[in-house]
Amino acid sequence: MSESLECSELPEELLLPIAKGLDNRIEILRFRGVCKSWRSAISCSDFIPRFPLNFPNPSAPSLWRLRRRLGWLALFHDETDHLHQQTICLLHETILYRLTPSASSDKGWLIKIEDCKRKMHLLDPHRQRYESDSDFPNILPNNFVLLDYDTVELTRAYTLEIQSLIPIGRVNKVVMFNDCHVFVVHSDGKLGHAKCGDESLTCLGEKDMEFDDVIVYEGQVYVVDRFGIGWWIRINDSTMDLVEVWNPCGSDSLKTQKHLVESDGTIYIVDKHLDREWRRGHYACVVGFEVYKKNEWGEWVLEESLGDRAFILRSDCSLSVSTGEFFGYEGNCIYFTQQKRIHVFKLENNSITNAGLSGDKVYIQTAL
Repeated sequence: MSESLECSELPEELLLPIAKGLDNRIEILRFRGVCKSWRSAISCSDFIPRFPLNFPNPSAPSLWRLRRRLGWLALFHDETDHLHQQTICLLHETILYRLTPSASSDKGWLIKIEDCKRKMHLLDPHRQRYESDSDFPNILPNNFVLLDYDTVELTRAYTLEIQSLIPIGRVNKVVMFNDCHVFVVHSDGKLGHAKCGDESLTCLGEKDMEFDDVIVYEGQVYVVDRFGIGWWIRINDSTMDLVEVWNPCGSDSLKTQKHLVESDGTIYIVDKHLDREWRRGHYACVVGFEVYKKNEWGEWVLEESLGDRAFILRSDCSLSVSTGEFFGYEGNCIYFTQQKRIHVFKLENNSITNAGLSGDKVYIQTAL
């Protein structure tokens, strides 16, 4: 029987391809922290984050809307096109992790990391990216020893940063599939698609269709419309088709918004109830939620309890966490952000309260 090698004895010709296969800075830092030979195999400066990526402008407002909003400028068609071409759109990627002390605890913290400009930014896991230019993200401290913690990647989230001189429509959700296809749900319910390198988005679905959410689930892309009808996006070599895969679910009211959440390998539809119609930029307050899950006959039924799970609804992604694995969360609850504050909806009594997560040690700052 051949003798096993210590990790420090692995040849450089083996270490280098392994190091080059790592695609984020957390993995690079953990790799470099194993031993001296592994540290010398790759430098942090050798790692160049792939994101942000240039992305086509997701919306082009009509001329009449521009004239109404910009008034005295009285833009002509060619001037509008010129300003539209000056719009810069960047696709950002953030990664959500479960971070736990290696030796002392089964529970951990939910953290959100973005690689940007050769530094890791530690972001609020309940917000999309940044709330304002003055709200700078926290940088992981120099004395943060990753080998003292176990990290488990939970999901990746995507957002669009749009720098424009003209008014443009909002984007509700962005997902990336197979490291190439990007799907965008607009605030007016339109569904767009582009591949990396495309100059424009392609609109999917019929003209009168309005979509609420999109998710990558079990290696496929699914969207849900305002009626709760689920559609599988069948990706062919040169075309895409929407295939209906489940019946309507929840309310079809204009005062509701559907969210797709995967929990323990099962997909749920969360029906968010609002005090007014929210599409096309109208502000609305959350008044309640309903959660639906398929039964053994494939029918959507109202879920009365989430057990020890907590759902986190975010504008860039939604996820489910176990209260036995994360600090600060309460089971059978839905966490969401409204007016820059984190709120919690309790299914047991249909109440909405301020979450007060900072005091419950959800953020990694409290662990350092």
